[in-house]
Amino acid sequence: MQADLLKGIKIIDFTTYAAAPSSVRMLADWGADVIKVEGFSGDPMRSFGVNLGDTPYTEAENPVWEYENGNKRGIAVDLKSEKGMELMHKLLSEADAFVSNVRAGSLDKLGLSYEKLHEKYPKLVVGVISGYGLYGKDAPRPGYDVVAFWAKGGALVDMSPDGTSPVTAPYATGDHTTGLALASGILGGIIKAKNTGVGEKIVVSLYGTSIWVNSLMIIGTQYGVQYPQSRYAPGNPLINSYKCRDGKWITLTILAYERYWDAFCDIFGLLDIKDDPDYRTLKSVVADKERLEHCCRRIEEQFILNDREYWAKKLTDADIAFERTLQWKDIASDEQAIDNKYMKEFKMKSGNSFMLPMTPVQFEGNDGLDSNPAPLLGEHTAEVARELGYTDSEIEQMIEDGVIKQYGK
Repeated sequence: MQADLLKGIKIIDFTTYAAAPSSVRMLADWGADVIKVEGFSGDPMRSFGVNLGDTPYTEAENPVWEYENGNKRGIAVDLKSEKGMELMHKLLSEADAFVSNVRAGSLDKLGLSYEKLHEKYPKLVVGVISGYGLYGKDAPRPGYDVVAFWAKGGALVDMSPDGTSPVTAPYATGDHTTGLALASGILGGIIKAKNTGVGEKIVVSLYGTSIWVNSLMIIGTQYGVQYPQSRYAPGNPLINSYKCRDGKWITLTILAYERYWDAFCDIFGLLDIKDDPDYRTLKSVVADKERLEHCCRRIEEQFILNDREYWAKKLTDADIAFERTLQWKDIASDEQAIDNKYMKEFKMKSGNSFMLPMTPVQFEGNDGLDSNPAPLLGEHTAEVARELGYTDSEIEQMIEDGVIKQYGK
């Protein structure tokens, strides 16, 4: 089931791919009536599975499309036609928010710029995602997650092992983070419109979000911190990953170095450096590169002596923050993810099922939000048109004239 927090809120989703669609997907989960508007060729995200090995992307089985667009209704409209734009404006006249990642120039040509929409629908909240922001030389450039969030944001190089090539960016991580930011902004805009009768323009960019989420590293570089960092030259040897005897890894996150140093040394048998003043404080251990490397290698030497579960029990018993370092292939069957309903089984139209990642916000009293199937291209066109006051004969004529498309016709 969907939550009912946003019941009665209508949002027009004029978006493609992942960042902007994910923001309104979340609002749909929370109860908003989200109507996705597509052209006759559809959102390119419908075929994104081609980038993910054997991931299917058919009408009957399209897990990527289900994730980004579940709980929405979908219509297909030719917005270059006069009647198609008339239908769009009828939607906008009833909407609380309009969300788009279409570039500003294209929106302006369609008469859907913020300025024109605000003049006609002063209460409407307009949410916009761009690659690089509204100003500066990069503003008009096309920007996707991999380039605007990862490459320009610094992470591709600075997350790579020192001396290697940039890492391959994971798909849509920046998109979904940026989508979260846009969703919060849209909600703020809707509250303002409800209180004042005046809407708002909400602007979020992939690059701006990347700067925000990487802020600690960006600040650190202004004060001498250097990236990329080697595993043997971290900012803290107790915030690092270590390989165990069985080839599996454990990642430590011991922020309070001095508080846990003695207990950590006792667990791992680091008696040769436990009481050495050069190692007892974080400031002293990182002050010398050779000392820091020696500390990391001593910890590494101890980890490799036993399997991961042996060390996991020791660290758990000592109440030390750590995690078994998983891979993405492990998540769909991870007990913690399933117990918290972060992953839920979803049955597709084909009859096959997969584990669907859920949006992360949960509410008291909900046994985990469910996902209604994402819309087929034009699946709800006639339904939405009727809600706008069009008669069945008018709808049939618009279908015949190529103004709208209804799935199955």
